[in-house]
Amino acid sequence: MQQKLNILFLPYWLPSKNNPKNGNFILRHAEAIATLHNITILYVERDDTLLEKFKINIDKNHNLLIIKIYYKGHSYKVINYWKKFRAYTKGLGLIKNIDLIHIHVLYYYAFLALYFKIIKNINFVVTEHWTRWITKDNSLSRKFYCKMMNIVCSQASYILPVSENLADSMKMQGIKGKYKIIPNVVNTQVFKPTNNKPEKNIFLHISNLVDDHKNITGILNVSKKLAESGYKFILKIGGDGDNTMIKEFIKNNKLKNYISTFGPLTENEVSYKMRNADMLVMFSNKENQPCVINEAFSCGLPVISTNVGGITEFFPKNFGIIIEKGNENDLYEAMAKCINGKVEFAKPKDMHQYAINHFSIQIIAKELEKVYSKVLQ
Repeated sequence: MQQKLNILFLPYWLPSKNNPKNGNFILRHAEAIATLHNITILYVERDDTLLEKFKINIDKNHNLLIIKIYYKGHSYKVINYWKKFRAYTKGLGLIKNIDLIHIHVLYYYAFLALYFKIIKNINFVVTEHWTRWITKDNSLSRKFYCKMMNIVCSQASYILPVSENLADSMKMQGIKGKYKIIPNVVNTQVFKPTNNKPEKNIFLHISNLVDDHKNITGILNVSKKLAESGYKFILKIGGDGDNTMIKEFIKNNKLKNYISTFGPLTENEVSYKMRNADMLVMFSNKENQPCVINEAFSCGLPVISTNVGGITEFFPKNFGIIIEKGNENDLYEAMAKCINGKVEFAKPKDMHQYAINHFSIQIIAKELEKVYSKVLQ
């Protein structure tokens, strides 16, 4: 495909002034394919701090144009829906050429793509990341949502979940279509191995720190048990969420020599912490295909992870240890084995090469381009 296409991304999440890390994995997809084609992202978000009704921010970087439209919210939902519709209308009025639409995360705004398909004969594809598809919910609102999204997906040229597990979950809830798995992106130039690790037995956890999702309590409980058992280690745990509970746990259990916490990190800071750790610990109750695990592999960092979502689909056997969800004994034994040096993992350079082959900007860009080419043919 020699001529550059004009692709419109319509994401449900995107980093914004109110949520700077929200949907950064979607932005990475856009940045990847923008190495080959012209990408415009149209993103709409409510912002009650606005003095005016709407605010439009436009950012252009080579082939990537990002249009963010903020609207001032209202106490009535119906009025908010109308304002959101008007915001999308304003954004679409700024876009001249569209060859294909790429929805990221299914929600009701996806009917915009259906409109373009029916009225203007512009095809669309859907990428899905959302853990809600793997969460059990038999409510009427969920059933209605699934029926509406099936109407959208019935007209999509491709459905592109980031894991087979997510695809299976969508199919089980009635979402029919042509499926192809394209995983999340890793910047393998930023996330790369190092030979300099001055300390040993350093465990690392990076996430949004939502306990129900990431099971932070379980990680802390196991770390406390390891310390009480006489093991020497350090757990560095933090990320974008609220770490107040972690600080209180450290203080109440006198574990400052074993556990430390940190706040939000840049991409380079995440890479630095990974290069200076011995093991990433993920004790999640639910996941799809976490970027942080792929980034760890790219840094040559082995991973302890629960067997949830699509994690094992991109988890070679000697890249870490897979344990049962919610099983603190499993996590304790896995961390103890690592401290005692009883587990041998793949070489960092081999893990990094695996990341390049499966998650790099170049690979994901080519996979998306193949999809676009087939659709437009």
